[in-house]
Amino acid sequence: MKTFSLSIVLSSLLCIIIFTSAHGEDCPGPWQKLPNFKKGSGGACKALGLDSKRGTCQPGQIYETLCDDIEGGRYKTCQGSRRCDNQAAPQSGNCRQWDFVYNQPCPQGYVNVDCQGACEQQSGRDNCERWDFIYNKPCPNGYVNYDCQGGCEPASFFGK
Repeated sequence: MKTFSLSIVLSSLLCIIIFTSAHGEDCPGPWQKLPNFKKGSGGACKALGLDSKRGTCQPGQIYETLCDDIEGGRYKTCQGSRRCDNQAAPQSGNCRQWDFVYNQPCPQGYVNVDCQGACEQQSGRDNCERWDFIYNKPCPNGYVNYDCQGGCEPASFFGK
């Protein structure tokens, strides 16, 4: 009788381990819903530029980003334990589409002007025209970064 009880307990424990790990969630916490998600587009993680099967390194990251997704455009992201090999500065332009605070791509209509911190909503002229990439700070009054690269130059009354 003891052998039978022990085998039932071990079988139950094995089932719990198998079914718990089969779901494959890497990230704790609540699910987020991706707005305007279209069914059949390959999952929320793919829409975010991430991979639900392995960690993804985004520009400027030290550690990989893990992503879990389920039906209906719901997903979770978190930091993984694997270090990213690309410790160099992000390629030109890529970092402007990444939110370093929330560790995910910027939403539609938002950019990361200084390639640090959070994304900001674009309004009127592209915010990069107000940022000096050489000194990593806003352009002084009366100066504009017309090409959204390098430094600021005096604003022209007629534009460039």
